[in-house]
Amino acid sequence: MRVHRMAPVRAFAALARSRFGDRRLSWGAAGVLTYLLGLPDGSWITERILAERRREGCMSVVASLCELEERRYLRRVVWRDPVTRQYSTVCEVFERPYESATPTGEMQKVRLVAA
Repeated sequence: MRVHRMAPVRAFAALARSRFGDRRLSWGAAGVLTYLLGLPDGSWITERILAERRREGCMSVVASLCELEERRYLRRVVWRDPVTRQYSTVCEVFERPYESATPTGEMQKVRLVAA
């Protein structure tokens, strides 16, 4: 196979090769992970928006996100606002699987597991 590469001009992201070495991830999950890691911190995106960006359906994107969550590349943190008392869910995406338990209540730092 011959691979043709072009030098990036603008709007590019550097990706670690170790992410693609995890053979437990499907191609779909690896693609969604790559896309999510390329977004700026604090980005607001939903499963529906992800599905609209490519030709995969919403259920395929949801399945990839569930796979990332099972493999500990994605974590959903549910917290409650003390003033409004409303619940919110924030998704955290990691380059490598994390090792700590899922926090509840407030955001916490986690230690990364060597891939």
